[in-house]
Amino acid sequence: MCLRVLNNLNSDYPVTGRNMNWFRPIEANLFQFPQGLSRQGVSEKTAVKKDLAPSVIFHWKSKYASAVSMMGNDIQGYATTDGMNSEGLVVNVLYDTPATYGKPKHYLENGNISILRWPQYILDSFANVIQVVNYAKSNTLQLIKEKIPEGGKAKDLQWDKIHLAVSDSQGHSAVIEIKNGELHVYAGDENQIVTNEPAYPTQLDILKYWQYLWGQTTPAIATPVLTAPGGISATQSFERAAFYLSLSDKVQSPAEVLAQTRALMQNGAIPFAFNPSRAEQSTCTRWTNLGDHKAGLYYFLNPLNMIPVWLKLNADASHSARVKLITVNNVSGELNNHPELEGEVNHHLIDCEDPFKA
Repeated sequence: MCLRVLNNLNSDYPVTGRNMNWFRPIEANLFQFPQGLSRQGVSEKTAVKKDLAPSVIFHWKSKYASAVSMMGNDIQGYATTDGMNSEGLVVNVLYDTPATYGKPKHYLENGNISILRWPQYILDSFANVIQVVNYAKSNTLQLIKEKIPEGGKAKDLQWDKIHLAVSDSQGHSAVIEIKNGELHVYAGDENQIVTNEPAYPTQLDILKYWQYLWGQTTPAIATPVLTAPGGISATQSFERAAFYLSLSDKVQSPAEVLAQTRALMQNGAIPFAFNPSRAEQSTCTRWTNLGDHKAGLYYFLNPLNMIPVWLKLNADASHSARVKLITVNNVSGELNNHPELEGEVNHHLIDCEDPFKA
């Protein structure tokens, strides 16, 4: 199950990590987007399918540049799954089984947006968590569910049911869940860890239980139990990440924070080809993102490659550009993990069309 961890133990150097877990291979791209892009909330294909007039589709212009991980390809379309903007705001999109959406509103002028594009709107429009929270509490946009574009040979695509985690360069955090089309906001710097399920209030209740057992509450338990579950369910992943983060010391340098966060994410990852139930398809960690809020570095770690890659976020970028990091053959399903890419990949970016252009 996907996992997000905000390491804000040292609030001067926050780093956000995210494991992207999925049951089959996914095409992955790193995009660089400039500010000033005119974008629309629904593709032309989706607009026709859902009978949405142009006037009811939400339009916006990007205020900030961003570096973004996207699933999908030119055939199936794209979905923003994770990213960081030029102000240091990080958005992490995680599957959320309990999420429920309303139906498109054919009367709502400039008001309908695909759930695949909504995270990009957040990155484009807000500089920090406080701004995102204020927006979410008064949101009037209608979020429209769509199927997740995985790319490759995938046919039976899954419906995109998500919740959103945001963090910023001050170490602030919030989680936004969607129930019957309404946004429910859980803001607080202590909301460091998020996984797929259960609903976030229940995740916080589970955390209280474990914090007590680990001796992290006042009054403290006389005999702390310093263990954590080791399985791969969403709840166990949440508990294990909380265990290691809660009992870790604050480190002092940016390099140490980055290393500490990378280790936390690796500890919560599911190994490639781990398949205890001998299922036809098994879930594993397809990649890990790390967002260094202060340095403007956005990392992508493919467990099938030995060396990570990263983008240095360019606030002055003038064109949309991308580099493909994982390719899935749409006939054979064979993977190309592009092992020739390593380190900073800004010079590998190729100018491209904005997939969300108006």
